[in-house]
Amino acid sequence: MAVTEYLKTNKGNISEVARVFGIQRTVVDDILKKEEEGDLRDRSRAPLHSPDKTPGETEDKVVEAKNQTHLGSKRLSVYLQKYEKIKVPYGTIRHILRRNRFRLNYGLRRRKKSEKREFVDWYSAKPFQVVQVDLKFIRDRKALNSEQIIHLEYHNIPNDQWGAINVNS
Repeated sequence: MAVTEYLKTNKGNISEVARVFGIQRTVVDDILKKEEEGDLRDRSRAPLHSPDKTPGETEDKVVEAKNQTHLGSKRLSVYLQKYEKIKVPYGTIRHILRRNRFRLNYGLRRRKKSEKREFVDWYSAKPFQVVQVDLKFIRDRKALNSEQIIHLEYHNIPNDQWGAINVNS
């Protein structure tokens, strides 16, 4: 390797080798250790031990419960705590399901690339050729006071109001 050859010609000055190659001195030290071991290939950077990893039994129970109930991660967390006596945060359940998606009995919902909508020329349309329909939830507790809500309930007024507008009239 170029670093070790330059180090031999440079009387072992690690700082200068690091400066010439634009790397840190610790990297040069690692290269020297690898050379002593006789293997200069890149090593795996994966940890040897993961103490906080979810046990395999728990992951199996999460996947099994997901296949039985088809619940989302938040409700699945409550279900596991209530019936299986396992406390797993819903974020962890989400990661477990993503890792084990090939073990699920049904496909996960994915967003489809929707087709482009057809262009509508609003201004040159004939009357009643283009109609815009609007649906609005009118029983809004933030906008209405309690008397108005009671009035709506008393007279059996529906929760939604819809309207249709001819865009060219």
